[in-house]
This record gives sequence, structure tokens and C-alpha cells, in this order.
Amino acid sequence: MTFPGYRHLLTLDRAPRHPEQGDTRVIAPFGVGATLNGEPVGLVLIEVPSDNRWPEILSVFVRADLRNQGIATRLVGQMEYELAKRGGVRLEAVYMTGKPGIEAIERVLAKCNWETPVARTISVRFSLQEASTTPWFGRVNLPNPPFEIFSWSELKPEEREKLQQTDAAQKWIATGLEPWRHDAYGYEPISSVGLRYHGEVVGWVINHRVGDDVVRFTCSFMREDLSKRGRILALYTESLSRLREAGVRMCSLVTPVSYGPMVEFLKRRCAAWVSFVGETRGSGKRLVPAVVQASRSE
Repeated sequence: MTFPGYRHLLTLDRAPRHPEQGDTRVIAPFGVGATLNGEPVGLVLIEVPSDNRWPEILSVFVRADLRNQGIATRLVGQMEYELAKRGGVRLEAVYMTGKPGIEAIERVLAKCNWETPVARTISVRFSLQEASTTPWFGRVNLPNPPFEIFSWSELKPEEREKLQQTDAAQKWIATGLEPWRHDAYGYEPISSVGLRYHGEVVGWVINHRVGDDVVRFTCSFMREDLSKRGRILALYTESLSRLREAGVRMCSLVTPVSYGPMVEFLKRRCAAWVSFVGETRGSGKRLVPAVVQASRSE
């Protein structure tokens, strides 16, 4: 009654949300279920983070033959009540469009008076064969010297320290694309690469394995003065070539909608050649205190 990646949370023991991706942040799973004649027919599963993030719905499921009868709406409503009763003040949800059942989920959220969903990221999914047919694959070459593509695992400690120090002194790395935000919990070592220019680290592509033969392109960046002419595409080509040699079958790439040039790149130079294009949307709801909520229902 939930995604395979969340089944380890069904014990409701505190555990990392995505241990297969190297994420060691521990969450507290919490669920509300529905039964019919003693048989389980529905489940809403959430995470309660151990940091400052809001609790988030991970999955909502109702048995196929009982859908469109209001069960999911009641499950979400009951979860809101249970969380508010425990002191929760807000619940959020993030989901991917382009999948079966998304319209139903958005109807449920609307019935429960959640905020209007807002696009957060654009996502594409593609095979290595599809990647090789895109109009940009292999079209950009960087002369060595002054450029050098290297495995991210070869990043020197002093280089990492310099990246952090120079960015702190004068912001030059786009917020959210700092490499230390994305490799702290591990990364896919075969395809994660960096770029040096005259010996200075100026770019990177950091990936994570999300399945036996599926890799996610998590973070990519190149210093602004060097990023013209699509130079970062050379890093993508190198990363994809390494994955093909390693026998990886599928890849995905996600970018926040705030990164306009990257969104435009995915739409214009990737969408027509890949298996899937969608967006993640986010919504949330401020919870009514449980005492007030209970009195209203009396």
C-alpha cells in the first residue's frame, strides 16, 4: 500500500527516508489506515522529520475496487487530525505529475482545502540510448588544457575547502547547487564529475543511484563566466558515457523551476527525445488545532 522505496518505513520505526541513496537523515514514519470488514483497504503514510522541515505525505493508497468513494479524502483528513492532536501545525505534500492517479490526488487535496499546488521542479527520465540521440550529446568539447574533467571522487580536501571559503566570501555558486549540499550523504562515483579550469574547480555534475540500474542527475553547475556556449554539456556527455560503459539503463534529471535556463534546456533540447517529462508540485495545509477541530465536528 505504498511505494517499494518506502516499505522499510511500514514498521513505523525511526529510519532514513532514502537509505539506498546514502541519505542518513532519520525520520519518524506515521500512518493512518482504513479497513473494511477487518481487511486493510487504504493507507496514508507521512514522514515527520527530525530537522526543521514540515511533516510530509509520502503516499496515499486505496484499494482499486474501492476508489472514488471518498476513502482517500477521509484518510487525509484523519491524518491531519492525528497530526494536529500531536502538536503538528502544518502538513505538506510533493508529488510528480505524469503518473496514474495524480488527478485523483489533486482532487483529494482540493476537497481537504489544501493550498493550490505549485510547480517546484521539472523532471525528465530517459534511457542511455535516448540520451545519445539528443541534439547536444557529444557536440561540445573542452580543450585540455585549460579545462580538465575529473571524477568527483578525486576532489581534493583543499579544493572542497576553497569552494566553501570563496563562496562564503562572495557568493558565486547558485543557491541550492553547492556541491557539499549534495555529496554529503554519498553520491554515484562512476558518473559524478567535476571540471577544473587552469587548475581551479569551476563546475560539477553530482549524481545519485536510485535503483540497480537507474541514476539521478541531482546537481549540475558551472561558473557563470565559463558557462556560455553550453560548455556544461561536455560534463553531461562525459557523465552519460561513463554510465553507458557501466551498463546503467536509465537516468533521470530534476531541476527547480527557478533555474530558468535549465528548464528551457530540458523543454527545448530534451523533451522530444526522452521517455518522460513531468513536474513535481507542492502543496500544504495549516492544521486546525485538534481541540477546535474536535469541537467543530460535535
